[in-house]
Amino acid sequence: MRDEPLTADDFSTFFQDVHKCAPFPWQNRLAKKVLEEGEWPTTIDLPTGTGKTAVLDIAVFTLAASPTLFPRRIVFVIDRRIVVDQVCRRARDIADCLRAPQTPLLCRVRDRLLELSDGGEALGIAALRGGIPIDNKWARQPDQPWVVVSTVDQFGSRLLFRGYGVTRRMRPVHAGLAGNDCLVILDEVHLSVPFAETLKQIHTFEPETLPRRFAVVEMSATPSTKDRPFQLEPIDDIEVCEELRRRVCARKEARLVRVQNHKVMPRKIVDEVRKMTSPKVAHRPTTIGVVVNRVRVARETYEALGEAGYDVHLLTGRMRALDRAKTLETIAPVVDPDGDTTRDAATIVVATQAIEVGADFSFDVLITECAAIDSLRQRFGRLDRRGKYYARTGTPAQAVVVGPKSVVASKKPDPIYGDAVRHTWDELTRREQDNCIDVGLQALADFPEEARAPRDKAPVVMRTHMDAWVQTSPEPIVQPLIEQFLHGMERTDSADVSIVWRRDCTPGVLELVPPRASEFLQVPVGAARAWLAGHPEVEVSDHGVAGDNVDATDSESNGAVYRWIAVGKPPEPVQPQDIRPGDIIVVPWNRGGVLAGTWDPAAGATVDDLGDQAQLGGHAKLARAVLRLDIDMGVGAPPRPSDEVEAVEPLRDRVENWLATLRTSQETQPAWLLRTAGLLLDRGFEITPVGTTGVPEDGYFVLTQRRVADDLMDGYDESSSQQGTGSTLSSHLDGVARRAASFVWHLGLSQELAEDLHLAGRLHDLGKIDRRFQEQLVGGDPVALETLDQPLAKSRPGVKWVSRYPRGMRHEFVSLAMAESNPNVLSGAHDADLVLHLIGSHHGCGRPLPPIIDDPDPQDVESTVDGHHVRATTDLGDTRLALDVADRFWRLVERYGYYGLAWLEAVMRLADHRESAEPS
Repeated sequence: MRDEPLTADDFSTFFQDVHKCAPFPWQNRLAKKVLEEGEWPTTIDLPTGTGKTAVLDIAVFTLAASPTLFPRRIVFVIDRRIVVDQVCRRARDIADCLRAPQTPLLCRVRDRLLELSDGGEALGIAALRGGIPIDNKWARQPDQPWVVVSTVDQFGSRLLFRGYGVTRRMRPVHAGLAGNDCLVILDEVHLSVPFAETLKQIHTFEPETLPRRFAVVEMSATPSTKDRPFQLEPIDDIEVCEELRRRVCARKEARLVRVQNHKVMPRKIVDEVRKMTSPKVAHRPTTIGVVVNRVRVARETYEALGEAGYDVHLLTGRMRALDRAKTLETIAPVVDPDGDTTRDAATIVVATQAIEVGADFSFDVLITECAAIDSLRQRFGRLDRRGKYYARTGTPAQAVVVGPKSVVASKKPDPIYGDAVRHTWDELTRREQDNCIDVGLQALADFPEEARAPRDKAPVVMRTHMDAWVQTSPEPIVQPLIEQFLHGMERTDSADVSIVWRRDCTPGVLELVPPRASEFLQVPVGAARAWLAGHPEVEVSDHGVAGDNVDATDSESNGAVYRWIAVGKPPEPVQPQDIRPGDIIVVPWNRGGVLAGTWDPAAGATVDDLGDQAQLGGHAKLARAVLRLDIDMGVGAPPRPSDEVEAVEPLRDRVENWLATLRTSQETQPAWLLRTAGLLLDRGFEITPVGTTGVPEDGYFVLTQRRVADDLMDGYDESSSQQGTGSTLSSHLDGVARRAASFVWHLGLSQELAEDLHLAGRLHDLGKIDRRFQEQLVGGDPVALETLDQPLAKSRPGVKWVSRYPRGMRHEFVSLAMAESNPNVLSGAHDADLVLHLIGSHHGCGRPLPPIIDDPDPQDVESTVDGHHVRATTDLGDTRLALDVADRFWRLVERYGYYGLAWLEAVMRLADHRESAEPS
């Protein structure tokens, strides 16, 4: 049974095994079409609410059925942060069913996916909403199947070799994985037309040297192209499926309400809610959705409804992931389209554009600010989403469209939607009859083109752009900014920065508790600059910047602000005008900036520090437990450095006793804190004293999990060599060689490439033979150095890192010089240029120029490889090595392509990372 091929007829069973319901007819049709034709349609054109997210199920199933045709990474790109979370939940449902399959067919699908990788999971799940290397689990194993759900900024920046939040040396790894072996599903493409254009253009430069398996599918109710669309069939889909017919044909009606401007909108919305919840209403709603176009208006409406006594919740895309998850958990039973509808009082959710696409919410009543017609269509898709309200009551679900005269009657274009709002309002007014407009799914398809949101264009991608972006070490001084290629030529300041609030922003504490994506609040770079400079609020939407950006040139921050770089790199102070898109900015928690979990630059209240909770991540195996003992957690004062003078018990015993007490306080502590305490006790922990002033009374302890997790690998020697495994150099070289060749084999690449990467793996770390490097790995102990049986690749367990290697010297280029010293070493290479390049670039340098320094104490290093003697000097400044590295890089770019070469580098480097984390 295990070898029995999967066919299109099996998809329906697979879907039912995962979701406990039958797929829609169109979902079966699409699965069959993809498998029979061996490729995806370029466009999927389906109405909102008809289950488009099921393309994930189809993509996973078709990959298992035909892995030689379809890509390993399924990347679902949607420019809405809340939707990223919801799509991830569906993907995790699939992964969970494959992790513990309960049916014969799920077992077959799991086994086929497991065969695709060298020891990976059947299916990994990752979300990219703004991240740093330790959160990028998807970039750890190149042959494993993944579902990656991402915003345009996060995936697009990685694709263009400038990954936001990615260390510079890891950028080519992310680009190589993003540009190869990927099925990119661009959801609601009408929101991302410039990026769709960029995706099409970058393909044209790649040679056919490697099998890229790269495809793009545009998916929307209003796609940017009608090339080969896949659509609903009235007979095959709607007529034969009662559930689908109820959704598509449910009646919905709206009326128009005019207000003067945005300032009076919150109070007007309160008045409308009172009308809808009046006892005189025949079918009083249990859920009311309020959708506005600006974050500020959403906050003010939330406050107004709260003051009026309603049960109200605020949900925007400008929230931290942990805050958003908490809100979603609270409202999930209320907005669930398949949930209970028998509540006594109405629950109100105030939101921005964050919920207008992809979010599986349903409201009995919808109040929406007027927007472009394509956005309104999506919002009305959240009104009676399953058609149950209409089926239950026999009356159409009701909506109100609020039109601020300052926008709908203004000749000045709206900052978010341009003139489209005015044209949409005019057409709605024309259609209004007896104060009623039909807003059902099939009623709004023929609006004038002017009513659609402006379609910005991306610049034309040229070879000169790619030549600049592919240079990642060092980057060119002058290079094209990627923002216009992601969001269009009109939106140059819409890219986000990530803000992190911490109680203690000192470098030592940030090193112990590094920022993680789930505690980031992302706002446009202009809004962040204005806030930090003390300027008035910049209007923000979930669709870029909604107002004019404030010029922060020469402005100074009115408090401490730091730019986080990476693990092993100290944070650097930064001024507002120097903040760049993709930056991770750390500010003190008393700086304010958050109201009800949402961005509010005027708020002055202390912001919760989520740093410890964020370390846990979303996967038990990758959790990194950390706990700062600087605040009282309600179970007695935690041990502090100031206690040491009079303490009787050993410190570790006192900490363990306190953690045990915390672990058993089930009723008073949040689940994440209990989990952290358990992990620290079960896995062991280190105790590090820290303090902000050096005075013992001001200091505190930080508890960190003892085991170094493999998700900390970021491409720097400081993290990859200091693993405490004590691995010998020979075993490490053999292990990397084996893993690299295995990755190549599992990816279906050629035997020649497998042999070349195997050879590169056996040579890549030869330069570590240098006595000064070895001294680092034994903690500077001269006796331990002299008694080494053979050279090490990784530090010995428990030793403290002691710097003995010349600052700025790179061992990988000494390895390169040694490999070149004897032609016999490379005589078996199929592409000697590639082998040498992979040796030199295995920490991200030399793309195209290597950092070569003058060695103040030159060493002659030598070794033997397969009986061939290799030797080199560590003083490479007067050699041709730097020029040869650059010339070789450009030759290989021409041979394998911008993305092909980066892909091969990723394979090599990730083999090195994995061997460092899990020695063979």
